[in-house]
Amino acid sequence: MTMVAATVIAYDHDIPYFLVHQKDSGDHFWAVKVHHHEEKTSLGTILSAFQKIGVTNFDDWRLGELATAVEDEGHAESLYSFHVTDYQALQKQLPKELVFKSADDIRELLTTIQPSTFTSFDAS
Repeated sequence: MTMVAATVIAYDHDIPYFLVHQKDSGDHFWAVKVHHHEEKTSLGTILSAFQKIGVTNFDDWRLGELATAVEDEGHAESLYSFHVTDYQALQKQLPKELVFKSADDIRELLTTIQPSTFTSFDAS
C-alpha cells in the first residue's frame, strides 16, 4: 500500500498556515491511499480525495512543492503542497479534523520533511 500526503499553505499577515489532519496522536499531513488498480497519478489521487471531502473549486489552487515526509512508522511518503489565497473559505468546506495551523504550531511536524527532496513548481 502506498500513501501520498498533502498540505495546503496560505499566508495571513505574512504568517504561513498549513492544512493538517488533527488526530489523537497529534497533527499529521493529510494522507490518502494510492490504489494501484486505479489509473490515477498520486496527484490525481490527492485531488480526487479533496473532492470527496467537499472541496468544489480548485481554480485558485497553485501546486507548490513536492517533498518527502517521514511518518511515525519511519516510512517515507510523497508530500504535495498547494497554495491558496483564501484559506478561511476553504476551511468551511473541510471536515472539522482538517484545520489550518501556523508554522509555529506545527514546528515538530515540519521537521519531518526532507528538504533535500523538494522540487519547486511555478508558484506565480
